[in-house]
Amino acid sequence: MDYFRANVRNYSRFPTGKLHFSCGTYSMINIVKKQGFICKYPVFAFLCIFKQRDCLTSFYQMKHLLILFFIFTLSTLQSLHATNTKQQADSSFVLRGRVLGSDTREPLPNASITVQKANVSSVTNQDGYFSIRVPASTRNMQLIIHYLGYENKEIPVVTLIDNPNNHIMLSPSPIELSELLVVSGDGSNLVREALQRIPENYPSDPNMMVAFYRESVKKGSNYISLVEAVLDVYKASYHSYSNDQARIYIGRKATDITPRDTVLLKFQGGISDALMLDIAKNPEIVFGTDAAEYNFHIDGLININNKPHYIISFLPHAGLEDILFRGTIYLDAASLAFARMEFNMNVEDRKDAASIFIRRKPSKMRVDVNNARYVVNYMENNGKWFFNYSATEVSFRVRWTNRFFGLFATNYVIGSEIAVTDRYNDNVIKFPRNERIRSTDVIAERVEYFLDADFWGEYNVIEPDQQINDAIKRLSDKLRRRK
Repeated sequence: MDYFRANVRNYSRFPTGKLHFSCGTYSMINIVKKQGFICKYPVFAFLCIFKQRDCLTSFYQMKHLLILFFIFTLSTLQSLHATNTKQQADSSFVLRGRVLGSDTREPLPNASITVQKANVSSVTNQDGYFSIRVPASTRNMQLIIHYLGYENKEIPVVTLIDNPNNHIMLSPSPIELSELLVVSGDGSNLVREALQRIPENYPSDPNMMVAFYRESVKKGSNYISLVEAVLDVYKASYHSYSNDQARIYIGRKATDITPRDTVLLKFQGGISDALMLDIAKNPEIVFGTDAAEYNFHIDGLININNKPHYIISFLPHAGLEDILFRGTIYLDAASLAFARMEFNMNVEDRKDAASIFIRRKPSKMRVDVNNARYVVNYMENNGKWFFNYSATEVSFRVRWTNRFFGLFATNYVIGSEIAVTDRYNDNVIKFPRNERIRSTDVIAERVEYFLDADFWGEYNVIEPDQQINDAIKRLSDKLRRRK
């Protein structure tokens, strides 16, 4: 039996999650007994519907907790935007900058940031900014930046120290015709060959990782929930059926809840599902048992990390009724390793899409899924490819059919991202069962509220983009007005 078929496991195609209905209670037992949502697919959240008249009493009873929800935001701007006030000069220092394309002068989001001869890494945020704490031993090494379709940029680490306003320009890197024969047409054979080569392209031994995780909920254009955590990750072998494991080392949260809110979104299983998006580890998530449901087309070649990669688009076969996926695969031309994958679930204009995510809901509420987007990225090191980053964004449109004739709706966007910031091969052990993150965990309920000017300390994080910074300022202002 070939690897791809043998690696298919006995669980549903997408990671499981749950959507629950409640009326101001956080008791999971009570929630399940009431009208509710049970999610079959990875929406990464559960949805609680609050009726205002039932929730005012509960709200005021929880007032002291709500104040705590905002306490940590007083220090967030300081901890994420202050320059390196506690540099730990003897052991490490922080490098900061912004990555832009020299052709467009636009920021390059999710560009990979690594350091020569070190396993530390990070990514740029949506505005192109990054910060990365590196060991003092790398002072004479090179910072390496690479991005899809651009030439790698190497910068001496020493030139970036104590200089937070570095604007780094990447130059486009078109494929030369002499480098590789330009191909087009059917890409099915390439993708199937790539799936067969997973055991040789990805690590056969488990390893340990440190990762930064962020999840958020937006109501309209405003963030109403932010959760961040540094994780320890046990990354299982790509040759086994063992699942990855994660545990929270440190985390924090902020939530904006008012008595007027009728819908509250919370993540459930966000960390587990972010790791499950490792398509090389779990190809059946998208491709089923043999990728037979899709058309694959070679769209050309592109440079990533100064190496040519195939661009392969995929769509479901015409006439299939199932809601499947569409997207783009980037395969390393030499090894056929999956280097990156961007894909969407085909939920647009499908009235039955909500039934994929929701099993039960109040009869008077209508939920439409606007879109569901996913990204997964890998990095090569010594001939092996390692999971490096994944992101999810799912948006919903919620309305009550018994209010104002169902004419008014509210849009919600839930998102998550995880970036591996360090990797090591010593002391590789699985975590005790009571420390592991479970797919049913609500991460916001596993972290505390902190007031610490140097909260993240020596850990690498994804710099918050401007929208998140604005949300932090808004939540901080609300807290000051409450006092």
